[in-house]
Amino acid sequence: MLDKCFMSKHLVESPSGELFLVNWYSQCIHAEEKDGQVEGIESKTKRFMVFKEDEISKDFCYTEDIVDLCIFVGEGEAFCLTASMYPRLKPNSIYYIGHGLGSYDITSGTVHSFDFPLAPMFIHAPFWIPSHL
Repeated sequence: MLDKCFMSKHLVESPSGELFLVNWYSQCIHAEEKDGQVEGIESKTKRFMVFKEDEISKDFCYTEDIVDLCIFVGEGEAFCLTASMYPRLKPNSIYYIGHGLGSYDITSGTVHSFDFPLAPMFIHAPFWIPSHL
């Protein structure tokens, strides 16, 4: 599946100073109308892979556990928050915008898309919805 995707890389620092390298895999999908004509092309998030820097060797090692952290990625600079400080955030997750809008559970590898009142082509990243809405 990943051979059919394009990838972007994001370097993220946690509040405690840990470094993570996040690979974001997205795939272009043709949207077709009922008569078979191509309506447009959209990209859809398929998967993330997270690598944590080893403090001693400085190598990045694959991980499926970032504990109580959430990573946010988009067109702008990626950032990381401690999930327990924000009640609505799910720990060990990545929230994304740009190739859709949603979250990714690192442990299960599950992509969850969020409904958004505007078509994805009208979402201009970086864009994050304030938690009070």
